[in-house]
Amino acid sequence: MLRSRLLALPVTGLMALGLVSCGTVQVPPGPEAADPTCADVVLGAPPEVLGLERTETSSQGTVAWGSGEDTIVMRCGVTPPGPTTELCTTLADGNGVEVDWIVQELEGEDPGFLYTTYGREPAVDVSVPSSAAPDQPSGAALDLAQVITRNIEATERCIGPGDVQ
Repeated sequence: MLRSRLLALPVTGLMALGLVSCGTVQVPPGPEAADPTCADVVLGAPPEVLGLERTETSSQGTVAWGSGEDTIVMRCGVTPPGPTTELCTTLADGNGVEVDWIVQELEGEDPGFLYTTYGREPAVDVSVPSSAAPDQPSGAALDLAQVITRNIEATERCIGPGDVQ
């Protein structure tokens, strides 16, 4: 049975996570960032995402790539989403690695996309500003699929109206 949970942070303002202070990206941690699994995810995160180099972050359970407004941020230990009417999609890397993501478009001052893993605990979210990936923002989520599947088992899958009996 699916559990209903709220996202830890409001969607608006997540793109502001890429604020840089003294070369360090200021990122609020997820509520479960201290989960040992998050340490494995952070340690296993790739040195580059979408061609952007890894950057130091301010919080446990977080990783960033890029700089300024082009910063992609991953947070492990965010509140796992429950049932939702938001777009939930499976992204596959072509090598048999699949991750279900809830995809939310972020509008306003810092437009882009927020990808949140679905059916995995701890959950991971990835904010991708439009300026960093104007043509293929899902590429950031795909770049992180290996480290997520290697460390966090899927216990639930995205379903659509046709899948409900």
